[in-house]
Amino acid sequence: MKSRILLLVPNYSWFGKRAWNTLPFSIPILASILKSYDLEIIDANIHNYSEEELFDILYEKDADIILISVISYDYNKIYHKMTEIAKQAKPNCTLLMGGVYVTTCIEHVMQDINIDIGMMGHAEERLQPLIEAIIRKDSAAIEQMEGIAFRKSDKVIINPLLSNVADVKEMVKPDYSKTDIKKYVNKEDSIATNFINESKKHFANILTSYGCPYNCIFCASRSISGRKVVVRPADDVLEELDYLVKECNIELLNIMDDNILFDKERAKYIFNEIIYRKYDIEIRIDNVAIWHLDEEIIRLLKKAGCTRMGISIESGCERVLHKIIRKPLKLEIVKPIRELCREVNILLQANFIIGFPGETWNEIRESLKFAEECDFDLTSIHIATPLPKTDLYDYAIETKTLDVNFSFFDDTHFGMGVGYITTDEFTPKELEILRAFEWDRINFSTSEKRERACRILELTQEELKDFRKQTRINCGHYIR
Repeated sequence: MKSRILLLVPNYSWFGKRAWNTLPFSIPILASILKSYDLEIIDANIHNYSEEELFDILYEKDADIILISVISYDYNKIYHKMTEIAKQAKPNCTLLMGGVYVTTCIEHVMQDINIDIGMMGHAEERLQPLIEAIIRKDSAAIEQMEGIAFRKSDKVIINPLLSNVADVKEMVKPDYSKTDIKKYVNKEDSIATNFINESKKHFANILTSYGCPYNCIFCASRSISGRKVVVRPADDVLEELDYLVKECNIELLNIMDDNILFDKERAKYIFNEIIYRKYDIEIRIDNVAIWHLDEEIIRLLKKAGCTRMGISIESGCERVLHKIIRKPLKLEIVKPIRELCREVNILLQANFIIGFPGETWNEIRESLKFAEECDFDLTSIHIATPLPKTDLYDYAIETKTLDVNFSFFDDTHFGMGVGYITTDEFTPKELEILRAFEWDRINFSTSEKRERACRILELTQEELKDFRKQTRINCGHYIR
């Protein structure tokens, strides 16, 4: 008899947060890796299961192994409530947790006695041997595996992660056969609200590459995926798109990876195929490295159906950009790219970050002045927030600029709207007030700007008015 494996997706609405009606990228990947096993996926998120409902469902299931796939540490309370429920319902199962939270916060994760094994890093080429060892009850084999945390004689042992996803010889093709994908694609079939975009269209997200070669001070990407970019074969990406378009009738595609244009020839092939195959879908790219954009690429993206892109400028001050953030961007290319995007009617949303240790108040003002001059369709302003396993966190500790009560696991540590860093130049409160009111002034000072913002935020003028008011009242804090 095959071992019974349950793969759990947390309900992100617990503890007053908002659920996502998007399928986590890890689920079809894990389904592909585990296709030879008796696998069942239980998505507490898309069905909006309560704690009691989840317990009842798990109690009725046969399970030898329970996997919980997790994303950001922001939802840590939810994850640990899931482990508690899982172990209460199935006390004899082996509970394995993996994902970004585990990779970046393994010491904290393993304080949860309900977790038998924590798996850091990628699952490709590593998960199946681990599952086999668990089934065989081969503790010696488990103890030899890299990137694994386990318990031995009431002690937690953490084996360092020595490889990353770029070391994988063959990328895994996503497997949607275990998932009712229409629950995620179709608005009318979904119970959960959509955190990522508020479009009324049937939509899907896709991830075509992993990793980042750059070294920005605030980013945890290198800890999660390494300093290389690994790309999925273009034909695999198109095969997935074929399924989403023809079988799921998607109208909108969100491309989520930061480096879709890292290999330009591959990107051109994918977008030319989208045109050739007449998919006739709207395409949005969440975040693209602006230095990969040029006129040829922008016009190709438009022809393929791209209507909006996100870019991360981070700072409009050269010194901060290069000496503090370490971002390889030349500011002189920004305005010409913005003009090209406006010419072809691609909406451009730009991200800026303020409040780094070593940044002066005048440099913050210089950065926001640059943002205003660029006249993006929407400018987002964030406050520098230390994330686990980042140089920003280490530097803030080293310079003693981080709040002494700071914790990644505090309920207030969510998003990048709350300040935690204090220097001789600024306090968190000053940053929060500045951020909220400059965001309002830069984005909404004219009727034309308000109209563009409504398009990109998909709000009515009345909804935008209320959104602005609540942002000012709350100083931009995310209210849960």
